[in-house]
Parts: sequence; C-alpha cells; structure tokens
Amino acid sequence: MHRFTAHRLHFVTEVRTPVELNEHQGSAIRGALFHALRNRFCNNQEAEECATCPLVIACPVAFLVSTLRPESGRGRDVPRPFTIQPPLPGSGHPVAQGDRIVFRYEPGESLEFGLTLYARALQLFPYVVLAVNEFERGGLGRRTPQGDGYYRRGTLVIREIRAENPLTGECQPVLRSGDQMVQVPDVPITHAQIAAVPAPPPGATVILHFRTPARLIEKGALVKPHRFGFRPFFQRLMERLEALSSHFSDTPLVFEDPQGLIAAAEQVAVVENRLRWEEVWSYSTRRRGESPLSGLLGSVSLRAGDWAPFWLWLLWGQFIHVGKDAVKGNGEYAVQTVE
Repeated sequence: MHRFTAHRLHFVTEVRTPVELNEHQGSAIRGALFHALRNRFCNNQEAEECATCPLVIACPVAFLVSTLRPESGRGRDVPRPFTIQPPLPGSGHPVAQGDRIVFRYEPGESLEFGLTLYARALQLFPYVVLAVNEFERGGLGRRTPQGDGYYRRGTLVIREIRAENPLTGECQPVLRSGDQMVQVPDVPITHAQIAAVPAPPPGATVILHFRTPARLIEKGALVKPHRFGFRPFFQRLMERLEALSSHFSDTPLVFEDPQGLIAAAEQVAVVENRLRWEEVWSYSTRRRGESPLSGLLGSVSLRAGDWAPFWLWLLWGQFIHVGKDAVKGNGEYAVQTVE
C-alpha cells in the first residue's frame, strides 16, 4: 500500500450545445467516458461486451472501465481504477422533467468535474484525455432538441485540465486551451503524505460529510440513515482499500489484525446523525433501463476513544470513495475534526 497513489484531475469544459444531465451527474460522465473510449480505441467493435472479447487482457478500454479478471478472488469483476467526482451541488440549472429534475448547461457556460486515477492506471492518462475530447463530437447526457429538428446529446470542449493535490496544495496545469502537448500529471497523493497527517486526539469528534450518495450494503440490505454505524461503513472502506491496492499496486494492503480493527470500529459512537436518504436513478445503456444509485447524503458526527487505528484509512477514503458505484461518483466524503 505504501506505493499506492491517487492522481486527482480537474476538468474545466465549455458547453457548445445545450447539455442536460440527470440528477446523478457522475453517471452520465462515466457513461460518456466509456462510450468514447470504446468508440475510439476498441479493436473489436463486434464484441457485445468486454467479457466476451478475447483481447480483454491487453485492452486499455477494459482496464479502465470494464475490468475483468477471471482469477480474481472477488470473481470476474474487480474495482475500476478510477472514480468520477461529479459537478458540485448547485451546478447547472434545475429543470423539471415530469416527476424528475434534470440539470441543464447552456452554451458558453462552464461544466467542471473531476476524475481520479489510481496507481498503474496513470499510464493510461492519454487515453482519458483523448476520450474526453470525444465529448465534443459524441456529446454528453440526455438527447435534447438541438435546433435543427434532431435530438442529440449536448457537446462541450476542454478548456483546462489540471492535476491537484489537496494535501500539499499543489496544482499542476496538464492541458490548456490551445496546447498541442499534454503534460503527464506529477502531483500524486501518496501514502506517505496521508500518513504524515496527525490523528485527532482521544475523544475528539470526527464528522463525515457525504458529498455524493454513499450506497452501503450490510448483510444484504441497504444501510439507511437510521441504521448507520461506523463499523459497517469502515468495513466497506477496508474492502475497497484492499481491492484497489491488490489489483493496481505492487504493494497490496494487508491489515495486520482485520478482525480486531472491525471489533474496535464497533465501539465508535455516533454522536449526531444528520444523514438523509437521497433517491437517485440513472439510465443504464447496457441494461436498457434505470439503475438505482440512491444512498446516504449529509453528515454524521462520530467519537472514538482512539482514532489512531482508523485515521490513515479514513483519510484515504476521501480519495477512493466508499460503497457501491464509486466509479460513477458515489460515496465521496470529506473528513472534519472537531476537538
């Protein structure tokens, strides 16, 4: 784990033709990225999905968005080596569409989002940039009337890409409008940087702020606000840390005493619960229907006699997300300490 890295990228785009995104905006960005990668770089367009393609092992598209490994202990599917950070709440103009709300971006307006690549996935960064450039042709979001009688997805153009490290405050321009060359990001979030952040003192209150829906499963059931506990949350975080470091880093994370850590997590108290349930759906092209992305939003205050066993992993969780559908942007949270 000590060589595991996260490379956080911020995309600033300008809308060319009207873009409409469903309430879960990260799902549309992830879907558009997949289709752009597949349309531009897939060498076997006849395959219905990556699972049936004989080129899957060496394919950059499969590595990024349809990771499949038959030998994996998790089954054929393993976590994707990236997450989307959707546009911030309040981005876009809310418009009622029946019983749903969509978010509209007009020509000339800015649409910003983030994408974090993990460890070895950085080597495929050029594919990501070229794929996002495809948004200018293939479009993004819902099909809407574009003024010529046809329904198309809205289009946009990249104005800037920058790499950011919230821990060090570093910011590196990667691509600006008019640039002919793309700079490889070189401000990674590292294990050493996170380990250098001191843990809160014993008895301190730590607040988790869920920025996007956290979809947690405990004993086969969704964790709703009234059932939230630190132990199931932390257990899902442990599983995600183990999986990402195992598949995308040469130094996999192995918890020395996982059962002891889980038992200790059970003792962390919920001091104040300000969580709510956000009912969100997205359209799945593969399933040809809607998929639930609902989860926990808001904040929860926690208190522990000793934060040291959890602190390093809580900080990592801010950059890898937690729970289901993290690749689409779910499960993004921030940590705040109140002494």
